[in-house]
Amino acid sequence: MIEAMLATIFLVSGVVAIIPLISFSLREAIDSRDQVIAGMLVQEGAELVQNLRDNNWIQSPPKTAFDGGTFPGGDADNCRIDFNDTDIKTCDSSSKVLNLISGNYYAHDAGAPTKFQRKIKLDFINSDTQLIVVSVVIWGGVGASFPASIDATTCNTLSKCAFTKTTLTNWKM
Repeated sequence: MIEAMLATIFLVSGVVAIIPLISFSLREAIDSRDQVIAGMLVQEGAELVQNLRDNNWIQSPPKTAFDGGTFPGGDADNCRIDFNDTDIKTCDSSSKVLNLISGNYYAHDAGAPTKFQRKIKLDFINSDTQLIVVSVVIWGGVGASFPASIDATTCNTLSKCAFTKTTLTNWKM
């Protein structure tokens, strides 16, 4: 009888000790998944802008690389772009929340809201021959806000923020 009680006590205390470890592991796994998704969304944003530039050259009649109908005229800090867009969308304070739509795509259009938000920052340099594209994703939920400045000290996994910066040129000139 005493052996059974001791065995039960050891078993229960072992299970109780393991539960916080399981909870911690699950939280870390979810956070790691979110970091991977954010990294892919941030890269997608930069590549979609590059796609617009490239598509301007192959259109008939050809457009300039950073055509005003596709790109906003001048620098823009608060832009949106999705996989099915043919131009940069709304460079204003409209919602940057990404929604999950059919086919498991993320877009700013209708769908189920997610914890991810994306914005694109565009800086034209050298008389519009180069474009610096900064794609930023945060995943703190709908109430989260983008950092005031985007660099490695303010936008990192600890602050649930990811960004990429790329320079596009008008190499066809």
